[in-house]
Amino acid sequence: MSERESVLLERGFVLHQRPFRNTSQLVECLTEGHGRIGLVAQGSRQGPRPRRALLQPFVPLRLSWIRRGELGRLTDVEADGQGLALGPEPLLAAYYVNELALRLCARGDANDEVFSCYSRCLAELAAGSALARTLRIFELRFLRALGFGLELDRDAESGEPLKPEFRYRFELERGPRADERIADHEGYWGRELLSLGAEDLHDEESLRAARRLLARVLESYLGDRPLKSRAVLKDIVARGL
Repeated sequence: MSERESVLLERGFVLHQRPFRNTSQLVECLTEGHGRIGLVAQGSRQGPRPRRALLQPFVPLRLSWIRRGELGRLTDVEADGQGLALGPEPLLAAYYVNELALRLCARGDANDEVFSCYSRCLAELAAGSALARTLRIFELRFLRALGFGLELDRDAESGEPLKPEFRYRFELERGPRADERIADHEGYWGRELLSLGAEDLHDEESLRAARRLLARVLESYLGDRPLKSRAVLKDIVARGL
């Protein structure tokens, strides 16, 4: 970026922050109109406490910055409503959502659909929605917003609509393909894929299949570095997360 960018009161959330030099912070944010951005909050580690308290994850913000190049300089920040009240398990889930956004959203790639599904997921977690279902639907929408949407209603080989009672192999580059001989732990029932595509997932069988499929898809984009938050969440996987 060669031209100077000046942005006022952009809606956003902090995804992560870390110390930067002696007194500042490097704050990674997800914003509505500019996507993921890196901002230097100068003097924030020694500045007024109210400002430091705002620069935390899960607080709706209005951010102002000046940027020329990859990193910008935060010039102002104010709350855009109350911070989200998250219990222990929803909080872990929200950190998982943040880590996904950090890993898969490139800096400067504006995408209001990503911001919409991210903020909607946080609101549902704060409202006490079922964690497993909320996360699976977020993952599905997030992949779609990034341009990695899944084909979940037609056989990739025949083009025919999926049949609820058929077994399918899911090929990551193509989609589902009927295969009645596939092992249970590798295949999916048509009804499970249709449930995920319809964002239904109100039964345990469909939730388990969705978790298995979406984990495969996400791993293909995340590469060899596993999500740190996934390791933290292992102790509650048995409860459906």
